[in-house]
Amino acid sequence: MSDHGRFLIGRYSRWNVSPGGQSTVTASILHAKCMIICLDIHTMWVYTFFISPKDKGRFCMKKRVGVMLFVMILGLFITLAPVAAQGGAEKDQLTIGVVIPYQIGWFAGFHQGFSTVAEAENVKIIWQFHEYRPDEETKAIQNLISMGVDAINVTSATPESAEYSCRLANEAGIPIQVTESGVAPGAGKPFADIDFNWYETYQQIAKELRAAETGDLDVLLIQGFLGSPPVMQGIKGFEDAIKTLPGMKLAAPPQDGQYATEPSLNITKGMVQGGLDFNVAIGSCQEITEGIIQGLKEENVDLDDVVIVSVNGGPQDVVNLQDGEIDYVVSQPVGLHGMICAQNLINKMTGRTFQTKTYSPIVWTTRDNWKTELIPWEVDASWIPLVQDFVKTGKYNASLRP
Repeated sequence: MSDHGRFLIGRYSRWNVSPGGQSTVTASILHAKCMIICLDIHTMWVYTFFISPKDKGRFCMKKRVGVMLFVMILGLFITLAPVAAQGGAEKDQLTIGVVIPYQIGWFAGFHQGFSTVAEAENVKIIWQFHEYRPDEETKAIQNLISMGVDAINVTSATPESAEYSCRLANEAGIPIQVTESGVAPGAGKPFADIDFNWYETYQQIAKELRAAETGDLDVLLIQGFLGSPPVMQGIKGFEDAIKTLPGMKLAAPPQDGQYATEPSLNITKGMVQGGLDFNVAIGSCQEITEGIIQGLKEENVDLDDVVIVSVNGGPQDVVNLQDGEIDYVVSQPVGLHGMICAQNLINKMTGRTFQTKTYSPIVWTTRDNWKTELIPWEVDASWIPLVQDFVKTGKYNASLRP
């Protein structure tokens, strides 16, 4: 090899490269060496047999310039090759956009469960929030589309906003899965709907209560945000059930507890102060149930005089169960639900079995059996085998509980 070739190869061999691009650069340098050796042989052959003595000086200069130009172009290729390779590797990682109302309470559990599966599957997540506002939900979906995510999971503010979110994703060619969201009729369609069966859940509450308790049951039902899909479905299920159950009725129209303790406390106190006659109180989440308990205590109502039911089974419910202040809990394992939603969407995107319509499991628990039957909100990777089986079969297999 000529001195010029050795100099240039030595120069480019000393480049600093990232670990991910090392093999690419090494191969490129070897290729460059071969190319320059061939160029040296070719030019020396021409130089020896075809160039006259008086032109050899000019030829050497041209050769020097030609080799420099060739290696500069080759060097540019070597520089860009690892960058392109790295970009391709990043593109291979699945990116999912997830839209939920916020990241507190129930949705903190959902966030944790979804993230657990995504981490195990090496999937990137981009979170967006809408505070149960349809306009903010639309902005979140549009943001994710502009970011170029591979798929979307949305918990919508209303059935109408769910349909519109699906329509936007459909038009962009991005698969979308809805969770805890009834989808209004329209052009927008999800590829999957993963939810709790809110209608059946509240049907079961009514039936379990009627079977377990004697006498007339006058029910105070404090729900979450009135008008949101789970609330609408739950109220309908409960009202339909009590029509067929003797001695059971709503003491007042379902109340809007906003999934929060303070509004529910104020509602409970107001009902007691107003003379409402009720002996059953149902809170549609642990925060609402906590408000009911506090409100009854502040109004000096003996908790033994009111049957208290909580629809959640979250950490606050566990504390109240331990204190004997709740009679029944519908265990809705939101962490497990988040894991199921994540696994189902990832399976769809990776060519594995997935569900198009399924309901995450719930368990009716009592003071006597909650320690063994209640599914905790906080889950970890040890639950993944159960989740994978559920996504494959659509059925909850309690024997796979860790």
